[in-house]
Order: sequence, then C-alpha cells, then structure tokens
Amino acid sequence: MTLDQNEIHEIGKLIERSNKILIIPHKSPDGDTMGSALAMYQMFRNLHKNPEVICFDAPPPAFSFMPNIEVVKTEIKHLDYDAIFILDAGATHLTGLNISHPKLFDKSLEVVNIDHHPSNDFYGRYNIVVTSAASTTAILYEFITALNLPLDRHTATNLLTGIYTDTGSFMHSNTDSETMKIAARLLAKGANLRGISKEIFRTTNISTMHLWGRVMKNTYQTDDGVSMSVVTKKDFEDTGADYSEMTGAVDYVNSVPNSLYSVILTERDGKVKGSLRTLRDEVDVAEIAGNYGGGGHTKAAGFTIPGHLEKEIRWKVVE
Repeated sequence: MTLDQNEIHEIGKLIERSNKILIIPHKSPDGDTMGSALAMYQMFRNLHKNPEVICFDAPPPAFSFMPNIEVVKTEIKHLDYDAIFILDAGATHLTGLNISHPKLFDKSLEVVNIDHHPSNDFYGRYNIVVTSAASTTAILYEFITALNLPLDRHTATNLLTGIYTDTGSFMHSNTDSETMKIAARLLAKGANLRGISKEIFRTTNISTMHLWGRVMKNTYQTDDGVSMSVVTKKDFEDTGADYSEMTGAVDYVNSVPNSLYSVILTERDGKVKGSLRTLRDEVDVAEIAGNYGGGGHTKAAGFTIPGHLEKEIRWKVVE
C-alpha cells in the first residue's frame, strides 16, 4: 500500500498542533468505520489529546466488546475543534451530519478524509483515499506506522476488527497477502482476534435468527441469475430485530449457486436500502448501485432510495 507521503507529513503536523479532535464514523456504523474511529480515539488519548467520537447512529450491540465503545456519542454540542477526522465515508452525506451541521464539512476547516471507497469525492482538506486497501482500518495501520504514532493492544484490536469484518473474516476477494501481513502485525501488538471472531461471527441473537429466516424464505433467483430477497418493515416488527442485525445476510444470499450477484432490499423509515454483493470478476456491483445514486466497491456496494416495498404478483397463460 502506497500513501502520499506529503499528505501524511501535513496531517502529522496537524496532529501535533491540535488538541480538541472530532472523529466521525459513517452512519449505520459497521466494523470498519467503528474500528477506525475507536482506534484513532485510543491513539489520540495516548498522545494526550482530547478526542471525541460522534456518530449519527449508536453502535450496534455486537460491537460492545470493542475498546472505548462507551465513548461514542450521537450529538454534537459544539463545533470548536482543532481537527476533524472522517473515517470510511465516501461522501459527507454518509455521515448523516451534513444537513444538521454543514459547517463541519467546510474545506476551510482542518478536515481529514480517510477512506478506501472508489466513489470517494475527496471532500476533505486532506484526503487519504486508497481504493486498493481492504479496509479503512488497513489504511490507518499504515498511517499510524508511517508517523510512528502509538499503537497499543486496544488500538490493534479495533483496527483488526475493521479488517476482519470488511474481509468477511478473511474470506472475501479483497483479502490479499498485504492484508494478512497487517493482520499478523496487529496480532503481534496484542489484538484480540478470539474476541473479535466470537462476538462478530460466532454470536447470534434469536431475533437475528428469526429475521434471517425471513430473508431466506423470501430469497429467489431471477432468470438473469440475480439472487434477491426483501425485508419489510413488518419483518423487523414481527421478529423484534434491529436494522443492524441485517449485517452479513446479503453475503449468505450470495452463496446461492450460479449467482451473478445478490441483492437484498430493506425497508426503513420511508426509504429502501439495497445491499449488493458478487463473487464474479465480470460483475461490478458498484456500477449497478451507481444507477440508483449509490456506490461502494466492485464486489460490495449499496444504495438508498425513497419509497417502500410493495409485493407484485403477475400471472401469465402458458400452453
């Protein structure tokens, strides 16, 4: 992984002269954005800075094992920060704070954008965007190493959480030798891999099982080889599941044999969210998501559009 050394040097100087630092993960936080944010929080605390982590949505219960998870806030009470780090968000609207606090994203401020999504629009004054990286946490590891910043076991655990989740426990196609080397170095620093794997992939609520049962029941494959499922607002109400419990379901649907790609449509708050995955080299789901105003990676992408899900039944006469 190659980082822009001039940009790294400038951000290093920014860190030196900053005391109050705001760290922003994206809304509906996953393991990578939360791992990035909490790793940076720990690092800044070790540097005797005063960091804050503010996320539009509260972290899912599955992340309760992560060091520093208790510091995450959902409200901004002031804007007097020396530096703002936005992590794993390809655009400002993905933070959920762009409407309520548009001044946070003014390029006159010391905004640092660190991300790995190809759709990133370089909204920061400083931008470290490495689209070849498996995760934003992998970029952060290289960033911390390049500046010789402190990396203790808590920082290592949070960084490894992001890598582990964004690679699907090292099973996705974005897992390469560089990613495995970074993971090994984090383990050497004391990262708690056993805890990560248990809490993220080996712990399942009954509500999640019931919700995924709905996902599987609703799964079908189109004539074009697209494996699809839908999850309605009523499905969440009936199962008592939280929206965060959908994490990983689209990968399961993608395991249907001969799938070109998989799609799950989820209904929430007057909007429909589409999650797309593929294992095919010839399919770019980010391009498909882009047709609906979304984006992401070649193998994993998503979009959100206004509306609700409505079942349609068609009949035809055959001879």
